[in-house]
Amino acid sequence: MNQIACSPEKDSLSLRIFEELAQYLNSHLDYIPLTFMLGFFVQIIVQRWSVLFQNMGYVESPAIYIGGYVYGESNECRILRRTMARYLCLTQLLVYRDISVRVRKRFPNYDSIVEAGFMLLHEKEKLESIKLHYDKYWVPINWIYALIFKARKDGHVVSDSFANKLCDEIKFYRYNIQMLCNYDWVPLPLAYPQLVFLAVYVYFGLSLICRQFIITERDAPNKSNVGFLFQYIIDLTLPFMTMMEFLIFIGWMKVAEGLLNPFGEDDDDFECNYLLDKNLATSLCIVDDASNDVPKLEKDIFWSSDEVKAMYPEDTGGQNVNPLVGSATHAQ
Repeated sequence: MNQIACSPEKDSLSLRIFEELAQYLNSHLDYIPLTFMLGFFVQIIVQRWSVLFQNMGYVESPAIYIGGYVYGESNECRILRRTMARYLCLTQLLVYRDISVRVRKRFPNYDSIVEAGFMLLHEKEKLESIKLHYDKYWVPINWIYALIFKARKDGHVVSDSFANKLCDEIKFYRYNIQMLCNYDWVPLPLAYPQLVFLAVYVYFGLSLICRQFIITERDAPNKSNVGFLFQYIIDLTLPFMTMMEFLIFIGWMKVAEGLLNPFGEDDDDFECNYLLDKNLATSLCIVDDASNDVPKLEKDIFWSSDEVKAMYPEDTGGQNVNPLVGSATHAQ
Protein backbone atom coordinates (compact mmCIF):
# COMPACT_ATOMS: atom_id res chain seq x y z
CA MET A 1 0.00 0.00 0.00
CA ASN A 2 2.71 2.46 0.94
CA GLN A 3 4.76 1.47 -2.12
CA ILE A 4 1.85 2.44 -4.39
CA ALA A 5 0.43 5.51 -2.64
CA CYS A 6 3.46 6.98 -0.94
CA SER A 7 6.53 6.03 -2.95
CA PRO A 8 9.65 8.11 -2.22
CA GLU A 9 9.54 9.52 -5.74
CA LYS A 10 6.06 10.96 -5.22
CA ASP A 11 5.94 12.48 -1.75
CA SER A 12 8.47 11.98 1.03
CA LEU A 13 6.22 13.79 3.52
CA SER A 14 3.31 11.45 2.80
CA LEU A 15 5.63 8.50 3.22
CA ARG A 16 6.83 9.82 6.56
CA ILE A 17 3.25 10.34 7.80
CA PHE A 18 2.28 6.85 6.69
CA GLU A 19 5.28 5.35 8.47
CA GLU A 20 4.47 7.21 11.68
CA LEU A 21 0.84 6.07 11.51
CA ALA A 22 1.80 2.46 10.82
CA GLN A 23 4.32 2.51 13.65
CA TYR A 24 1.77 3.94 16.09
CA LEU A 25 -0.94 1.46 15.16
CA ASN A 26 1.45 -1.47 15.26
CA SER A 27 2.59 -0.57 18.78
CA HIS A 28 -1.00 -0.27 20.04
CA LEU A 29 -2.67 -3.12 18.13
CA ASP A 30 -2.34 -5.44 21.11
CA TYR A 31 -4.72 -3.20 23.02
CA ILE A 32 -7.53 -5.18 21.32
CA PRO A 33 -7.64 -8.50 23.26
CA LEU A 34 -8.83 -10.36 20.19
CA THR A 35 -7.71 -13.85 21.23
CA PHE A 36 -9.39 -13.58 24.62
CA MET A 37 -12.62 -12.07 23.25
CA LEU A 38 -12.99 -14.52 20.40
CA GLY A 39 -11.96 -17.55 22.47
CA PHE A 40 -14.41 -16.76 25.26
CA PHE A 41 -17.17 -16.08 22.74
CA VAL A 42 -16.63 -19.35 20.86
CA GLN A 43 -16.55 -21.27 24.14
CA ILE A 44 -19.95 -19.89 25.17
CA ILE A 45 -21.46 -20.59 21.74
CA VAL A 46 -20.17 -24.17 21.61
CA GLN A 47 -21.34 -24.81 25.17
CA ARG A 48 -24.86 -23.56 24.37
CA TRP A 49 -24.92 -25.60 21.15
CA SER A 50 -23.84 -28.73 23.03
CA VAL A 51 -26.54 -28.31 25.70
CA LEU A 52 -29.21 -27.80 23.04
CA PHE A 53 -28.07 -30.88 21.12
CA GLN A 54 -28.09 -33.05 24.24
CA ASN A 55 -31.65 -31.98 25.08
CA MET A 56 -33.25 -32.37 21.65
CA GLY A 57 -35.61 -34.98 23.07
CA TYR A 58 -35.14 -38.56 21.92
CA VAL A 59 -38.25 -40.59 22.60
CA GLU A 60 -36.81 -44.11 22.60
CA SER A 61 -36.18 -44.35 26.34
CA PRO A 62 -39.65 -43.32 27.60
CA ALA A 63 -41.28 -45.31 24.78
CA ILE A 64 -39.44 -48.47 25.84
CA TYR A 65 -40.67 -48.03 29.41
CA ILE A 66 -44.22 -47.46 28.17
CA GLY A 67 -44.06 -50.60 26.04
CA GLY A 68 -42.60 -52.65 28.87
CA TYR A 69 -44.59 -51.42 31.87
CA VAL A 70 -48.08 -51.01 30.36
CA TYR A 71 -49.26 -54.61 29.94
CA GLY A 72 -52.05 -55.93 27.76
CA GLU A 73 -52.76 -57.11 24.22
CA SER A 74 -56.29 -55.77 23.89
CA ASN A 75 -57.15 -52.87 21.65
CA GLU A 76 -57.68 -50.72 24.72
CA CYS A 77 -54.11 -51.36 25.91
CA ARG A 78 -52.69 -50.79 22.46
CA ILE A 79 -54.56 -47.50 22.14
CA LEU A 80 -53.34 -46.51 25.61
CA ARG A 81 -49.68 -47.14 24.78
CA ARG A 82 -49.86 -45.53 21.34
CA THR A 83 -51.63 -42.48 22.72
CA MET A 84 -49.01 -41.96 25.43
CA ALA A 85 -46.20 -42.25 22.87
CA ARG A 86 -47.97 -39.85 20.52
CA TYR A 87 -48.41 -37.31 23.32
CA LEU A 88 -44.65 -37.36 23.86
CA CYS A 89 -44.11 -36.41 20.22
CA LEU A 90 -46.89 -33.83 20.40
CA THR A 91 -45.17 -32.11 23.31
CA GLN A 92 -41.95 -31.92 21.34
CA LEU A 93 -43.78 -30.60 18.30
CA LEU A 94 -45.51 -27.83 20.24
CA VAL A 95 -42.13 -26.66 21.53
CA TYR A 96 -40.34 -26.96 18.19
CA ARG A 97 -43.02 -24.84 16.51
CA ASP A 98 -41.99 -21.90 18.70
CA ILE A 99 -38.20 -22.25 18.43
CA SER A 100 -37.55 -23.63 14.93
CA VAL A 101 -38.34 -21.71 11.75
CA ARG A 102 -38.50 -24.88 9.67
CA VAL A 103 -41.02 -26.56 11.97
CA ARG A 104 -43.11 -23.38 12.15
CA LYS A 105 -43.37 -23.26 8.38
CA ARG A 106 -44.38 -26.92 8.25
CA PHE A 107 -46.93 -26.62 11.09
CA PRO A 108 -48.31 -23.08 11.01
CA ASN A 109 -51.46 -24.01 13.00
CA TYR A 110 -53.15 -26.82 14.93
CA ASP A 111 -55.00 -28.04 11.84
CA SER A 112 -51.71 -28.94 10.16
CA ILE A 113 -50.73 -30.90 13.29
CA VAL A 114 -53.98 -32.87 13.08
CA GLU A 115 -53.41 -33.59 9.39
CA ALA A 116 -49.89 -34.90 10.15
CA GLY A 117 -51.28 -37.36 12.74
CA PHE A 118 -49.59 -35.94 15.83
CA MET A 119 -52.94 -34.91 17.29
CA LEU A 120 -56.55 -35.97 16.83
CA LEU A 121 -59.42 -33.60 16.16
CA HIS A 122 -61.05 -33.94 19.59
CA GLU A 123 -57.64 -33.43 21.21
CA LYS A 124 -57.23 -30.23 19.22
CA GLU A 125 -60.60 -29.01 20.49
CA LYS A 126 -59.62 -29.94 24.03
CA LEU A 127 -56.33 -28.09 23.71
CA GLU A 128 -57.99 -24.99 22.31
CA SER A 129 -60.61 -25.03 25.04
CA ILE A 130 -57.92 -24.34 27.65
CA LYS A 131 -58.09 -20.59 28.15
CA LEU A 132 -54.53 -19.55 28.86
CA HIS A 133 -52.52 -16.62 27.58
CA TYR A 134 -49.24 -18.51 28.02
CA ASP A 135 -47.80 -21.57 26.32
CA LYS A 136 -49.55 -24.96 26.52
CA TYR A 137 -46.56 -27.25 26.17
CA TRP A 138 -47.47 -28.94 29.46
CA VAL A 139 -50.92 -30.13 28.33
CA PRO A 140 -49.89 -33.39 26.57
CA ILE A 141 -47.59 -34.23 29.48
CA ASN A 142 -50.51 -33.69 31.84
CA TRP A 143 -52.58 -36.07 29.72
CA ILE A 144 -49.83 -38.71 29.89
CA TYR A 145 -49.75 -38.58 33.69
CA ALA A 146 -53.54 -38.96 33.77
CA LEU A 147 -53.27 -42.02 31.49
CA ILE A 148 -50.56 -43.55 33.72
CA PHE A 149 -52.80 -43.27 36.78
CA LYS A 150 -55.73 -44.68 34.79
CA ALA A 151 -53.60 -47.61 33.64
CA ARG A 152 -52.52 -48.27 37.22
CA LYS A 153 -56.11 -48.18 38.41
CA ASP A 154 -57.25 -50.56 35.66
CA GLY A 155 -54.37 -52.97 36.35
CA HIS A 156 -52.46 -52.40 33.12
CA VAL A 157 -49.53 -51.16 35.21
CA VAL A 158 -49.03 -53.88 37.82
CA SER A 159 -47.29 -51.94 40.61
CA ASP A 160 -46.84 -48.48 42.03
CA SER A 161 -43.08 -48.70 41.44
CA PHE A 162 -43.68 -49.22 37.72
CA ALA A 163 -46.05 -46.25 37.60
CA ASN A 164 -43.52 -44.15 39.50
CA LYS A 165 -40.76 -45.14 37.07
CA LEU A 166 -42.94 -44.18 34.12
CA CYS A 167 -43.59 -40.78 35.70
CA ASP A 168 -39.84 -40.29 36.22
CA GLU A 169 -39.10 -41.04 32.56
CA ILE A 170 -41.80 -38.62 31.41
CA LYS A 171 -40.44 -36.00 33.79
CA PHE A 172 -36.91 -36.37 32.43
CA TYR A 173 -38.18 -36.12 28.86
CA ARG A 174 -40.10 -32.96 29.75
CA TYR A 175 -36.98 -31.55 31.40
CA ASN A 176 -35.05 -31.96 28.14
CA ILE A 177 -37.73 -30.14 26.18
CA GLN A 178 -37.94 -27.42 28.84
CA MET A 179 -34.19 -26.78 28.49
CA LEU A 180 -34.73 -25.93 24.82
CA CYS A 181 -37.37 -23.39 25.82
CA ASN A 182 -35.10 -21.84 28.44
CA TYR A 183 -32.18 -21.35 26.06
CA ASP A 184 -34.47 -19.97 23.37
CA TRP A 185 -36.18 -17.65 25.83
CA VAL A 186 -32.92 -16.15 27.13
CA PRO A 187 -30.48 -15.89 24.19
CA LEU A 188 -27.09 -14.24 24.25
CA PRO A 189 -27.27 -10.43 24.40
CA LEU A 190 -27.33 -9.12 20.85
CA ALA A 191 -24.56 -6.64 21.60
CA TYR A 192 -22.13 -9.42 22.55
CA PRO A 193 -21.72 -11.10 19.13
CA GLN A 194 -21.87 -7.69 17.45
CA LEU A 195 -19.01 -6.47 19.65
CA VAL A 196 -16.88 -9.55 18.93
CA PHE A 197 -17.48 -9.36 15.17
CA LEU A 198 -16.72 -5.63 15.19
CA ALA A 199 -13.49 -6.24 17.11
CA VAL A 200 -12.35 -8.81 14.52
CA TYR A 201 -13.07 -6.53 11.57
CA VAL A 202 -11.45 -3.49 13.24
CA TYR A 203 -8.38 -5.55 14.16
CA PHE A 204 -7.72 -6.64 10.60
CA GLY A 205 -8.65 -3.25 9.23
CA LEU A 206 -5.90 -1.73 11.35
CA SER A 207 -3.57 -4.60 10.46
CA LEU A 208 -3.96 -3.64 6.82
CA ILE A 209 -2.14 -0.41 7.65
CA CYS A 210 0.24 -1.25 10.48
CA ARG A 211 1.51 -4.52 8.96
CA GLN A 212 2.74 -2.72 5.82
CA PHE A 213 6.44 -2.97 5.10
CA ILE A 214 8.21 0.27 6.01
CA ILE A 215 10.57 1.74 3.38
CA THR A 216 12.68 3.88 5.66
CA GLU A 217 16.16 4.30 6.98
CA ARG A 218 14.79 4.99 10.47
CA ASP A 219 14.36 2.41 13.22
CA ALA A 220 10.76 1.19 13.30
CA PRO A 221 9.12 -1.95 14.66
CA ASN A 222 7.93 -2.82 11.13
CA LYS A 223 11.38 -2.55 9.62
CA SER A 224 13.21 -5.77 8.92
CA ASN A 225 16.86 -6.17 9.96
CA VAL A 226 17.71 -9.23 7.87
CA GLY A 227 19.26 -7.73 4.80
CA PHE A 228 18.04 -5.54 2.00
CA LEU A 229 17.43 -8.11 -0.74
CA PHE A 230 15.88 -10.76 1.49
CA GLN A 231 13.52 -8.36 3.23
CA TYR A 232 12.25 -7.02 -0.10
CA ILE A 233 11.61 -10.52 -1.44
CA ILE A 234 9.65 -11.56 1.67
CA ASP A 235 7.90 -8.40 2.89
CA LEU A 236 6.98 -6.62 -0.29
CA THR A 237 5.48 -9.56 -2.15
CA LEU A 238 3.14 -11.39 0.23
CA PRO A 239 2.25 -10.73 3.94
CA PHE A 240 2.19 -14.44 4.67
CA MET A 241 1.88 -14.38 8.47
CA THR A 242 -0.86 -11.74 8.42
CA MET A 243 -2.78 -13.83 5.90
CA MET A 244 -2.47 -16.90 8.11
CA GLU A 245 -3.67 -14.92 11.12
CA PHE A 246 -6.60 -13.61 9.09
CA LEU A 247 -7.65 -17.09 7.96
CA ILE A 248 -7.43 -18.53 11.47
CA PHE A 249 -9.32 -15.78 13.28
CA ILE A 250 -11.98 -15.31 10.60
CA GLY A 251 -12.49 -19.07 10.41
CA TRP A 252 -12.77 -19.17 14.20
CA MET A 253 -15.38 -16.43 14.08
CA LYS A 254 -17.34 -18.15 11.29
CA VAL A 255 -17.55 -21.32 13.39
CA ALA A 256 -19.22 -19.38 16.19
CA GLU A 257 -21.47 -17.59 13.73
CA GLY A 258 -22.64 -20.91 12.27
CA LEU A 259 -23.44 -22.36 15.71
CA LEU A 260 -25.12 -19.24 17.04
CA ASN A 261 -28.67 -20.30 16.07
CA PRO A 262 -28.90 -24.09 15.56
CA PHE A 263 -32.67 -23.93 15.03
CA GLY A 264 -32.43 -21.83 11.88
CA GLU A 265 -32.69 -22.79 8.23
CA ASP A 266 -29.02 -23.25 7.34
CA ASP A 267 -27.69 -26.57 6.09
CA ASP A 268 -25.74 -27.17 9.30
CA ASP A 269 -28.67 -26.47 11.66
CA PHE A 270 -30.62 -29.15 13.51
CA GLU A 271 -33.01 -31.22 11.38
CA CYS A 272 -35.98 -30.80 13.69
CA ASN A 273 -38.57 -32.02 11.20
CA TYR A 274 -36.63 -35.22 10.66
CA LEU A 275 -36.39 -35.82 14.41
CA LEU A 276 -40.14 -35.28 14.82
CA ASP A 277 -40.93 -37.81 12.09
CA LYS A 278 -38.40 -40.28 13.45
CA ASN A 279 -39.68 -40.01 17.02
CA LEU A 280 -43.30 -40.53 15.98
CA ALA A 281 -42.60 -43.59 13.83
CA THR A 282 -40.11 -45.10 16.28
CA SER A 283 -42.23 -44.59 19.39
CA LEU A 284 -45.35 -46.11 17.81
CA CYS A 285 -43.31 -49.11 16.67
CA ILE A 286 -41.78 -49.59 20.13
CA VAL A 287 -45.03 -49.45 22.09
CA ASP A 288 -47.13 -51.47 19.62
CA ASP A 289 -45.48 -53.61 16.93
CA ALA A 290 -42.34 -54.41 18.94
CA SER A 291 -44.02 -54.55 22.35
CA ASN A 292 -43.66 -58.05 23.89
CA ASP A 293 -42.42 -59.31 20.52
CA VAL A 294 -39.30 -61.23 21.51
CA PRO A 295 -37.47 -64.05 19.70
CA LYS A 296 -38.02 -67.67 20.67
CA LEU A 297 -35.81 -68.79 23.55
CA GLU A 298 -33.13 -71.24 22.43
CA LYS A 299 -29.73 -72.41 23.64
CA ASP A 300 -26.82 -70.25 22.57
CA ILE A 301 -23.72 -71.64 20.80
CA PHE A 302 -21.72 -71.58 24.05
CA TRP A 303 -24.25 -73.69 25.94
CA SER A 304 -22.09 -76.83 26.17
CA SER A 305 -18.76 -75.05 26.31
CA ASP A 306 -16.88 -74.28 29.52
CA GLU A 307 -14.99 -71.44 27.88
CA VAL A 308 -16.24 -68.63 25.68
CA LYS A 309 -13.68 -68.16 22.92
CA ALA A 310 -13.67 -64.91 21.02
CA MET A 311 -13.77 -65.15 17.24
CA TYR A 312 -11.62 -62.99 14.95
CA PRO A 313 -11.40 -62.93 11.14
CA GLU A 314 -8.39 -64.72 9.67
CA ASP A 315 -6.84 -61.54 8.31
CA THR A 316 -6.54 -60.14 11.85
CA GLY A 317 -4.41 -63.09 12.92
CA GLY A 318 -6.23 -63.45 16.22
CA GLN A 319 -4.41 -60.43 17.57
CA ASN A 320 -4.50 -59.89 21.28
CA VAL A 321 -5.91 -56.69 22.73
CA ASN A 322 -4.66 -55.01 25.86
CA PRO A 323 -6.15 -56.97 28.78
CA LEU A 324 -8.43 -55.10 31.13
CA VAL A 325 -6.33 -55.60 34.26
CA GLY A 326 -4.81 -53.23 36.75
CA SER A 327 -1.39 -51.79 35.99
CA ALA A 328 0.07 -53.28 39.20
CA THR A 329 -1.51 -56.73 38.84
CA HIS A 330 1.70 -58.51 37.79
CA ALA A 331 4.04 -56.50 39.98
CA GLN A 332 6.43 -58.55 42.13
